Amino acid sequence: MFTGIIEKTAKVTKIAGSSKERVLIIENPFGMEISSGDSISVDGVCLTVETYSEKEIKFFVSEATVLKTLVSDYAPGTIVNLERAMRADGRFDGHIVQGHVDTSAVVKSVKRIEKGVEIRFGFDPGYSHYIADRGSVAVNGISLTCSEAGSDFFTVSLIPETLKRTSFATVPSVGRKVNIEFDIIGKYVAKILGKEKEKPNIQNLLEKL
Repeated sequence: MFTGIIEKTAKVTKIAGSSKERVLIIENPFGMEISSGDSISVDGVCLTVETYSEKEIKFFVSEATVLKTLVSDYAPGTIVNLERAMRADGRFDGHIVQGHVDTSAVVKSVKRIEKGVEIRFGFDPGYSHYIADRGSVAVNGISLTCSEAGSDFFTVSLIPETLKRTSFATVPSVGRKVNIEFDIIGKYVAKILGKEKEKPNIQNLLEKL
């Protein structure tokens, strides 16, 4: 489990493999503080360390993950967000993030507000029942608060500290794709109260409480 509080960023050094599976190698900013078998969130995707050195970390990426995430878009030099699995005795600063990406979204607009940035993302409206105003969402592994939610979009505001510590230090341009994981609590509420097939809107449910 993760919290969405990014620890480090790193560059992709190599991406190889067939059209179905990938081998992903990135810089190692953690040094010898990791082990083979460790779970690390890479842009919000839970991957397992296969091998590592002081300079690089190697991951195997399954076909299902390649199809669901941005891994196939990576190239040498791509900057990714990293977070190691949460310690049982750690402070919970973000929200519950599983590292199980639900879908991708596309940057629709970017607005600078003095030192902060407001970004609107467009996504498949079939997932709209999982998101609500002021609810949590993980974007490329970053724990963010949704400031506005529509049927096919949501907006987040990034403070300077978030911009500095993540791959969004280079503010994403319109059209860029990102990994999205919706709040697990919202997903369970939708399933329990709406029986999933009816796809209830979380915002409407909250307003009735």
